[in-house]
Amino acid sequence: MLAESTGFEITSYTKMFSKTNDELLSYFEKIINNETDGHPLTYKSYLIACIDNVPVSAISVYKEGEFGDSNHLMTGALMTGFDRKSVALAFGFLKNHSDISIQKKINTLQIDCVATLPEYRGKGILKQLLAETEKIAHNSQLNEIQIQVWKKNDGAVKVYEKSGYKISAEMLSNADSGNGKVLMIKNIK
Repeated sequence: MLAESTGFEITSYTKMFSKTNDELLSYFEKIINNETDGHPLTYKSYLIACIDNVPVSAISVYKEGEFGDSNHLMTGALMTGFDRKSVALAFGFLKNHSDISIQKKINTLQIDCVATLPEYRGKGILKQLLAETEKIAHNSQLNEIQIQVWKKNDGAVKVYEKSGYKISAEMLSNADSGNGKVLMIKNIK
C-alpha cells in the first residue's frame, strides 16, 4: 500500500476500489498469497530488504509475458479478493484514465510496487534491491528492465536515473496535464 501512496498517483487501488489503504489491506493479504507468477500481485515476485528482521523495503520484479499478459494475470489475482462487479468498476475507472496507459514490453524485466519505509530512505537500500534486479535480468538473459513512475514523483525519477534508468516514454494525463506516467528503462548488457 505504501508503493501506492506517493501523493502523485492518478490511478491507485484506493481510487479504483473506493477504499482506504486500511480497508484494502485485508483484501490484498488474500490476493498477494496467489501462486501465479508473472505479475506484481503475488508474493513470488517480491524482493524484500530487512534490517534486524524488519521488512523496510520491497520491490516486485517479474518477466513480462513469461506466463501470459501480466494484466490478465493481475485480473485473476484481483478476482481472488474482490467480487466481479468491484473488479469491473475498477477497470472502468482505469479505462477512464487510459490516456496514461503504457504497454509493457514482452521479455523485459518489469519493476513494480516499489516502497521503502520513510525512516529508511536515503540509506542505499533501494539501490541494493535494484542491483538484485539486475542480477535477475542477467540470470534470465533479459537485456532490459522497465519501470513506470508517476511523472511528478521527482524523487523516484531521480533515484532511478542515478541507477542508470532513462526516460523512454511519457504519457500525460488529460485530467492533469503536468502529470502522467513515464516509462524508465535500463539496458543490461
